[in-house]
Amino acid sequence: MELIEAKNIVRTNRTLNYNYIAAEYTMNIYHGCSHGCIYCYARGEYWKIPDFDRERAKKDALRIIRDDLRRKAKRGIVGIGGVSDTYNSQEAEHKLTRNALELINAFSFGASILTKSDLVLRDMDILSDIREHAPVCVCFSITCAADALCRLVEPYTAPSSKRFAAIRELSKHGILTGVMLDPVLPFITDTEDNIRGIVRQAKEAGASFIYASLSTTLEGIQRDYFYKQLDTHFPGMTERYRKRFDVRYRCPSPKARKLWAIFEDECHKQGIVYDMKVANRMIRDGYDLGSL
Repeated sequence: MELIEAKNIVRTNRTLNYNYIAAEYTMNIYHGCSHGCIYCYARGEYWKIPDFDRERAKKDALRIIRDDLRRKAKRGIVGIGGVSDTYNSQEAEHKLTRNALELINAFSFGASILTKSDLVLRDMDILSDIREHAPVCVCFSITCAADALCRLVEPYTAPSSKRFAAIRELSKHGILTGVMLDPVLPFITDTEDNIRGIVRQAKEAGASFIYASLSTTLEGIQRDYFYKQLDTHFPGMTERYRKRFDVRYRCPSPKARKLWAIFEDECHKQGIVYDMKVANRMIRDGYDLGSL
């Protein structure tokens, strides 16, 4: 695997976003991603990741992470995998994420993982150890209720059914789990059946909360890649996007208001939390991060 230079890996968040998953720190061990999601925002120019589909690791990652954690004056939650999925095709062999979790555990930090992979189940033992002294949460990005649609928009990920199964297994072992219904693709995944299906399956699997963003983003390289995939899998869809959104960055579903009402209704029916301020209190409940 190719290695790239890095000066630091565990970075401090200046503010905590309680409308999402609030974490004091962020960590991305890998650079690029092989999941092939047709909509991925990290393809955009802002993230400066050339040849995005090729996974690389940061050189001396574990030493850097150790030194970064050692220097932190305050303990807190480390958000893992926000840009490049930390459980990618290289992780099964190289185990950088597993070893980083061992360091997080040793230095008494918490962990919040965002992934599309059921490989996270491999590390349940370390997550359970961390949970003894600090918050732990595993969130699965799930955009499609049905595997058939998932295979078109997220071709090289674990199918949605495997992600729901992983939620079930983690929850059964006391690990707090959530679903990130993000993004929603206009004219593709913005249907009532898809929204209700994801909420229902999240609850059935044991997820404690669900977050929804009823839009997608499109920027430069990201937009070009997305449109090429639309031309292949959804003929005629590119023209609909161009007419509706032109070159706008944020592209909400035309049915966003109606879909939000549907989302809220299904969350109430299923009894699952969707207010992220409440979800963040659940994640941190019982842990005094200031005293760690």
